[in-house]
Amino acid sequence: MNNCNSLIRPALENAFSGNLYIDQDAEDCRITLPLERSDGDFITLWIIKRGEQYQITDEGETYGLLYLSNINLDQKRRKNRIQTVQERFGLDKVKEEISVTAQKDELGDRILDVIQAVQAMSYLTYTRRQYTQTDFRADVATFLSELGYRYDSNPDVSGISEPHRVDFSILDQNRPTYIEALHAEDTSSAKAMAQRTAYKWGDINAEIPDAHRISVIDDDSGEFGHDAERILENWSDALIPWTQNDRLGPAIVS
Repeated sequence: MNNCNSLIRPALENAFSGNLYIDQDAEDCRITLPLERSDGDFITLWIIKRGEQYQITDEGETYGLLYLSNINLDQKRRKNRIQTVQERFGLDKVKEEISVTAQKDELGDRILDVIQAVQAMSYLTYTRRQYTQTDFRADVATFLSELGYRYDSNPDVSGISEPHRVDFSILDQNRPTYIEALHAEDTSSAKAMAQRTAYKWGDINAEIPDAHRISVIDDDSGEFGHDAERILENWSDALIPWTQNDRLGPAIVS
């Protein structure tokens, strides 16, 4: 086939232009493109005149998608991804709002940059995998084995008020050492989980004063807010975020 350009270019131009919508939105221009975000919605951008320049923005719609998908943008690997997107496409803003300022003669190229940035940011929804408390506990168990620790799983430990089931009791330690592996899907359930763990740790400590209590929280696939972290910091002898699991071994022997 030797007519690639004459065959394909008109077909693509017709398909694109036939599904491209440009509308007046008050004093601004709104464009809806036949290109999708990760949720299947078409990408919509606004073009706003700023003096002699133009601002191209998604008006925070991508951030709204990530917020509703419960994506924590403060996690280290996601922050790195955001920075990469901003640098790659030369954006003014990328977190709460994806936007860039352009001259009239570069509008087309810069609109393409924002389109690609919207798609790249929306794909962060795929970084939140279906993951359960059981999955996280199994990951912690595997990590403990890799570190060479022997442990009992789900032992009953005496508290001053009642017995408690803990996730791990580490064997061969100078003092009783217990670990809770905590995964939460949102900050509200994380706080409730932290409150239950605080009671457990306090009740165990009242019965076993030399107990060493370690809370390991899933800040990678789960969500933990400042309230939950503050509670666990106050009632645990060590609080280990899973993204810093290299601290777990030293915490056990401390």
